[in-house]
Amino acid sequence: MKSGSHRLLLGAIALVLAGVLTYWNSLSGPFLFDDQRSIVENPSIRRLWPIADVLRPPRETPVAGRPFVNLSFAVNYAAGGLAVRGYHVVNVTVHLLCALVLFGIIRRTLASPKLRDRFGSETTTLAWISAAIWTLHPLQSEAVDYPTERTESMMALFYLLTLYCGVRAATTERAGRWQAASIGSCLLGMACKESMVTAPLIVMLYDRIFLFETFGESFRTRWRLYLGLAGTWVALAAMMLSGPRASSVGFSNGVSAWTYLLNQAPMIAWYLRLAVWPRGLVLDYGLPQPLSLGDVIPSILVVVALLALTMIGLVRRPFLGFLGGWFFITLAPTSSFVPISTEVGAERRMYLPVMAVIVLGVLIGRSVLNRHVRVGAGLTTRLDASSLKRVVGFGLTMAVCALLAAGTILRNREYESRLSIARTIVERRPHGRAHFLLATEILTMGTGDDEAMGHLRESARDYPGARYALGTELIAAGKLDEGVQELQTFIRLLPSHPNVVPTREMIGRVFLSQGKFDAAAEQFKLLLQRTPSFADAHGYLGDVLLSQGRLEDAIVEYQQFLRLRPGSARAHSNLGLAFAKSGHLDEAIAEFRRSLDIDASNDEARSYLTAALRLKGEQ
Repeated sequence: MKSGSHRLLLGAIALVLAGVLTYWNSLSGPFLFDDQRSIVENPSIRRLWPIADVLRPPRETPVAGRPFVNLSFAVNYAAGGLAVRGYHVVNVTVHLLCALVLFGIIRRTLASPKLRDRFGSETTTLAWISAAIWTLHPLQSEAVDYPTERTESMMALFYLLTLYCGVRAATTERAGRWQAASIGSCLLGMACKESMVTAPLIVMLYDRIFLFETFGESFRTRWRLYLGLAGTWVALAAMMLSGPRASSVGFSNGVSAWTYLLNQAPMIAWYLRLAVWPRGLVLDYGLPQPLSLGDVIPSILVVVALLALTMIGLVRRPFLGFLGGWFFITLAPTSSFVPISTEVGAERRMYLPVMAVIVLGVLIGRSVLNRHVRVGAGLTTRLDASSLKRVVGFGLTMAVCALLAAGTILRNREYESRLSIARTIVERRPHGRAHFLLATEILTMGTGDDEAMGHLRESARDYPGARYALGTELIAAGKLDEGVQELQTFIRLLPSHPNVVPTREMIGRVFLSQGKFDAAAEQFKLLLQRTPSFADAHGYLGDVLLSQGRLEDAIVEYQQFLRLRPGSARAHSNLGLAFAKSGHLDEAIAEFRRSLDIDASNDEARSYLTAALRLKGEQ
């Protein structure tokens, strides 16, 4: 084996070993919040065949429109069911594969004809340092520790492979095979997450900066590759055509493009801060907030300044300009003007963009080290400048990697339970949904109802969805009027929410128990307007009408209930009672007998039957 290949192999092994050791304590983490819909309750991953079913994930879930990720979950399920360790192992593996591909891309870029004279023999070392820092950086932990966020890391893997294979196609005689691999990777990436949409643009920008002198030259030489990559946009459009997550992404979900854009300026500034100082990581940043231009001017100035530097760099220092371009282009799909109404920000969105920040930091560190090592070498006779640079560089690299790995290991521990990760959100970035998540976990664990109620009340201030849980808990605690008030506010604020159906049912049942028959009837009728086939609503409305003496209407509702849900002893008994009170004894007796056929222990139906037979005999 050549010495160069030997160094590459050792570097790859070191990267994998460092990643495995850093994420070893993440393997026992539980399924988290979105994992319930993506994995635990996802019927499409329960079998691998027919494959068409696996490639059609349920709508309005985190894997909707992302069939290849859903397939990976199906493979996980086939191998180990819902044993969570297997899902974590795959996530860590994908992360390490990303690190290896990144290592290869940076090494080949620094060794390209336009840069090899500048970096010389340092290309492998600088590439390894950059890849190692990226691998161990705590900012990456969400995409690794959270099983559902495999959507981000798998997309990133194919994004990097698209670029890597494109680079190899330009430097080998077997260009066709590498181009096909690049296009195939791009297609698979599109089937993982929509953020892959910018990959063809990155390949074109990379070619212009590192491989060709003009865009015209690159298009003449690589038009087949560009055409194939552009073709994957058609596949992405087809996957998005049905609006798989229309309730959370797009321009019709209550958050305007302008509001979302204003929210993104401080988020981008915060991401950059976390890239440099990854403390206070947060799993959930909450919902977009109504902001004015004045609220975010400092952040906007930072973002605009960075964009300006990127444009200047693309003209005067194309290599550095590419780093800025990589940052903004890879971040743009989630952090620009297309609203994502369910979350204002997410650290996983930096999985690809932070690569540019890290590479820039490594190059700045190299420049500073080169400048100062000559001074240090002049102060000592033990080491020449080159040796001193290696010693100091090695020490600094190990120190930085150790600190980052320690931070990631600590972050992994925070993922050890849903309760612990929910507490970190409330402690570091309190908002309505954070309090709601924590309250839900406290109630699930049974560790403190009073604390949970406090968090639910706090949550309800700016997270309307929490009012459903708050109202439910208040009713369970016997505070009926307060609970109903919260549930009615929930319906007013979120009239199209799926939980409106059980909310109206709950309100109607409370009113029925309080003898407020008109109010109860109104709730059940509104419920039936929305879901005419909801059997329980017909049954409860029948109870209300029976209590009001509206016997003919009650009979209709009970019959409707039994049509939708046959075999209910109670419904047959109540229908018989309505028939009896309206003077239809034969029908009443038949219903009471049907009730007893279903449940012979129904003493109420037996007493009704006895009374009906007595009345029948007296006629």
